[in-house]
Amino acid sequence: MAERTFVELLPPHPLRAGYDRTLMAGSIGDAFQRRLEPDRFNPAYFRALSNRIEEVLETNPSDDTLRWQLAFLLLQNRATTGDVARAAALLDSNAHPSAPRLRHLLAGIQARAGAPRTERRVTRVNWSINNRCPMACQGCYNPFVTEQITLPQALDITDKLATHGVTDLVIAGGDPLLWPHTFDVVDHATASGIKVALDTTGYTLTEDVLARLRSLSSLRLPLDGVTAAVQREFRRSQDRNLIAALKQSLTLCDQAGFDKVRVHTVASAANLHELPAIAEEVMSHSSVAQWVIFQWWGRRASPDMTRRLTVSAADVRAAVTPLQAAYPGREVILAESSNRELLNWMIQSSGQVVTFGSEHEEEFILGNLTTDTIEGILAHPILDFEAMARGVTVTPREQES
Repeated sequence: MAERTFVELLPPHPLRAGYDRTLMAGSIGDAFQRRLEPDRFNPAYFRALSNRIEEVLETNPSDDTLRWQLAFLLLQNRATTGDVARAAALLDSNAHPSAPRLRHLLAGIQARAGAPRTERRVTRVNWSINNRCPMACQGCYNPFVTEQITLPQALDITDKLATHGVTDLVIAGGDPLLWPHTFDVVDHATASGIKVALDTTGYTLTEDVLARLRSLSSLRLPLDGVTAAVQREFRRSQDRNLIAALKQSLTLCDQAGFDKVRVHTVASAANLHELPAIAEEVMSHSSVAQWVIFQWWGRRASPDMTRRLTVSAADVRAAVTPLQAAYPGREVILAESSNRELLNWMIQSSGQVVTFGSEHEEEFILGNLTTDTIEGILAHPILDFEAMARGVTVTPREQES
């Protein structure tokens, strides 16, 4: 296997290139646009910024920008039913350009308010267990934080998931294989009866590592092009031979007879033309049980990146539908960005739990499993249990039958 060159890093915040540089450093506007940075995406930062805005609104209560910002922060920071009501009041007759989108989200939250929240269950959980990665992908949606839990904390969270009745667990990152305790968490979860999938960049996949992962129900690897230029357009890495490294990982799974691989492809304006060639590459590997094509999701992307990579759901659908027909015996799944709204129940590397909307910067903190119960977090008014039920199961269809 060829040598692979990478560094472990906390990926830079993808919005940084799109910041409004005219805003004064430290101002409310600047603090608001930086709130998703890894060291700021936490309740304490959100609460302090909310308090700053509240103070200014006391003397300038009609400022629509401040009212919109405060409404957004209230929804993003462990919102209560009272926070939802306050956000709705702040957005009432608000002329900020982004206010209609928040009002749309609020309408959905309020429509679900009468549904019972007790005795509800989350069965499918994503866990961004490691905050380091060898790549910095364009528009990466993972909400990285600086904190990293310990192994005892991770095992305690796993016990909470098993006791609650979680059946499907996706362990991701960053790259979870760069965290030395990931194997212990996988073993503990599978021993508890949870079906476990693992998302990895494939950089550290070897025969020995693959042998340690035999208990997985699914192993996920990324492939977004068949040429180095297209692959690097999305998966940014110091490795100039990135495409070869990813193909090597797939070949390794083939040779080991590990037939539970799920390939992830992010379809954007940069690679839509290559989807047929990507399909040929993916389907040439006997280890691949699922191929999932995600419509590019620019929730953290800069305006320039959004212009370059955005592709419509209709265009992705038109490209994927013929491929589904061309490989009738294979599981080819299209994940449109609108269908992913409030779908994920994600644990971060700090233990913090978040869910996502489908639009820009829509990341909502729900609680923290190092201190909170799952049942307490599930009482959060933003959660959409119907959306959460749409998630694809961890076990590929072929293994379920």
